[in-house]
Amino acid sequence: MPGGKTVVELRVHGVSGTPPEAVLHCPTEFLTHVAGDRDAGFYRRSEWIDDAAAPRTADGWRRIMEAYSWGGLTSRKASRALWLLFLPFSLINLAHWMLPVAAKPRAAGWTVRLLRLLALSFTATLLAAMAATVLDIAVWQCTSIPHCNAGWGPLALLASWPMGVRLSIGALPLVLVIAVLWRLGREETAVPADPALAESTADRQSEHVLLDNSGPPPVAVVTQGDPSPLTTSTFWNRDEAVGCMRACHVTAWTAGLGAVVLAAPAADSRDGFADTAYTALLILNLLLLCLAVLATASTRATGRGGESASKRLRRGLDVMRWWALGILAVSLISVAVWYRPQERELPSFLPGLQVSVIWLTAAQALMLVLMLGTLIASKARVGAAPGYEPTLKGCTAWFVALLGWLIGAGFSAAVGLWTAQTLGNWVSSVDEAAEIMADRRATLNGPDVVESVRAVTASAPLIVPQVYVWASVAALVVIVVAFVVAFCVYRRALGRRAMHRTDALALSGGEIETNAAAAVLEKIRRSRQIATLTDRGPGIAAGLALLATGLGIAATVLLYLVTVPTVNAFVQDRLGGISVGATVAIIGGFVGLVVLALRNRQLRRTVAILWDVITFWPRANHPLTPPSYGGRTVFDLRLRMRELRESAEGPTEVVLVAHSQGSVIAAATLMQSTDVGERYPLLTFGSPLRRLYARNFPAYFGSEVLEQIRRSPCEKRTPRWINLWALTDPIGSWLFGPGTVYVGGEPEPRAMGDMIDDVDCRIFDVMQLVPRVGLYDVSSVAALCGHSGFWEREEYTKAVCALQTLVVDDGGDVVDATFRASSDRM
Repeated sequence: MPGGKTVVELRVHGVSGTPPEAVLHCPTEFLTHVAGDRDAGFYRRSEWIDDAAAPRTADGWRRIMEAYSWGGLTSRKASRALWLLFLPFSLINLAHWMLPVAAKPRAAGWTVRLLRLLALSFTATLLAAMAATVLDIAVWQCTSIPHCNAGWGPLALLASWPMGVRLSIGALPLVLVIAVLWRLGREETAVPADPALAESTADRQSEHVLLDNSGPPPVAVVTQGDPSPLTTSTFWNRDEAVGCMRACHVTAWTAGLGAVVLAAPAADSRDGFADTAYTALLILNLLLLCLAVLATASTRATGRGGESASKRLRRGLDVMRWWALGILAVSLISVAVWYRPQERELPSFLPGLQVSVIWLTAAQALMLVLMLGTLIASKARVGAAPGYEPTLKGCTAWFVALLGWLIGAGFSAAVGLWTAQTLGNWVSSVDEAAEIMADRRATLNGPDVVESVRAVTASAPLIVPQVYVWASVAALVVIVVAFVVAFCVYRRALGRRAMHRTDALALSGGEIETNAAAAVLEKIRRSRQIATLTDRGPGIAAGLALLATGLGIAATVLLYLVTVPTVNAFVQDRLGGISVGATVAIIGGFVGLVVLALRNRQLRRTVAILWDVITFWPRANHPLTPPSYGGRTVFDLRLRMRELRESAEGPTEVVLVAHSQGSVIAAATLMQSTDVGERYPLLTFGSPLRRLYARNFPAYFGSEVLEQIRRSPCEKRTPRWINLWALTDPIGSWLFGPGTVYVGGEPEPRAMGDMIDDVDCRIFDVMQLVPRVGLYDVSSVAALCGHSGFWEREEYTKAVCALQTLVVDDGGDVVDATFRASSDRM
């Protein structure tokens, strides 16, 4: 702990797991781990460095740095890379937190219920994709064709066994997948970093506790007049509903898998005891599947927040899960022992699977339509302060759910096509496969030896659903359109009209920036325009999702309602080969990225950027998602700042400094820091609080919420906040108004301390040349600020100095023992 009078500049980094040595600009060997653990800890430079830079005095103040490094929560474990394969699960969970404030709680409640059911159907989609890949294409079809399984050791071994044994063994990888998801889904990060420190701090507080672990989290529906749920200390509390949902998802997976395996034996009726057993087991699996669906729809059983489910209900769901696992084991054993189908003369696909996929897709489409209806019926509030309007007219949650559905369906089709193309050659119908096999037999029986050899070595025809081929074509069209749209939007962003709008905002700070060389001005203007593309991202993604949906509807009509042979032939013969090849290449590259991320920590840090944004939020409607780190970081920060201020070695104050995603963590921490003693000045830069969070998560980070942080009633002077931003930043932006611009020089046109009244302080995109002697020109060689250039700017140091005067009551000077840190990413 520091001695004397100390101001601690507590730095919180952004995404990508920035190491503490980068935040503190200090070699690793000179860092001291003062609190927390390896995943999320607090670090300082060695004491001798600070003592040498600013010796301790009896009456004077000094400022030292401390860094909170939380990146290990999302990037340290190799298992985090595996979550990329389950991105739709995370998207459907994220959609819950994007729901806007509602005026009709009942309609909003149905929206939340439909999201939970969609989440369960996403688990079923993954099951169907794996069943089509492993059980249908690999086991049912490939092991039945000698020249298909030849050369594939496990498949060749399976081919020597009866089909019942093949199906049972083929189901084991699917059991392993749900076991891994079950295990990973139980991971939690919302726990104190240092239990001993937590206990000692709690013991010193007679009236308040930092984190109330006794109650349930807030309810899922946020209505008009309700405060932000983030203001309650129970927001990240353990939710019993997550355990109930996990039991339902595991039950649905195991019962669905049992039904898929039993479909073929049940359809192959022979009027015996085995057939009766198969039918009974199939009915039991379907019954358990229905119970899992009903329990997921029940707010009492799986609804987030409020009164949690009773112990009896939770115990019943756990028992149901174990019953499903037991019945699955019995089903697999019975199929392996008794099922001996007749030899098939014509190729076929696994009975019941394709029909199940069609009905599942139809149910998902219906739920999405109903969800859009309930979202509109809830009369969500879309009016807000200028700059805070919810994206996509308040329907962002629906578009994110739609995007998750499309990605899941596309991934299913891609995996199936990739498997068929790897093991043989894909065909889209039984008739086509039968024709190829007949031609092969005729060639083998013919006199031409060369043709017979070619027939032996020819790829086996493996049947994939026609919808897979259409899905690959649609995916290729969407990708091409996405590139075209991105290019057009990029060109338009660099157009004259768009540049004039940005130039008008830039000139609000005067014409100082125009004093730079023409080449520098052109670079600044282009970077500003590119930064504005972030605001167009949601609209582009929504448009592409609607395009993919439209193509899916067209494919459904042409496949099942209005058959047009010429169109079907054109899609499969002309576009199918190219589209399938592109799809297989994309899925191969994606899986390769996951494998590399498992082995490479640096790559995993890059991948973790996605999880740093998504997993800030706790699990809400899909329990098999990456664990949330938000509660852990908020608790750590609040506990550490309280510990610093209560230091027994001398007066200690804290200035909280946060970059990018770290500013979101800092804001959530200050929302819950409502005690009189918790008055911490805040410096944010590159902050996405308004641009990304307030507009996409309006129920949690609206303008009223940020205003409460700005005007906290427990502070002596309000506001106590400075937000640095630049026009070239594609992530961060202003929070309350874009007008105020900081200009250096001697004397300063407006001191940094005066910026506190406005909170927002725009800095020039290129630093000034020699502001201290009155030359206001900007540098012609300095780097653009962008999203990560704030650490190196003079304005950053002045902002910290201005904020520290709010906590140094005696007006004394503060000796600065800090160095400016190197760049961060977000």
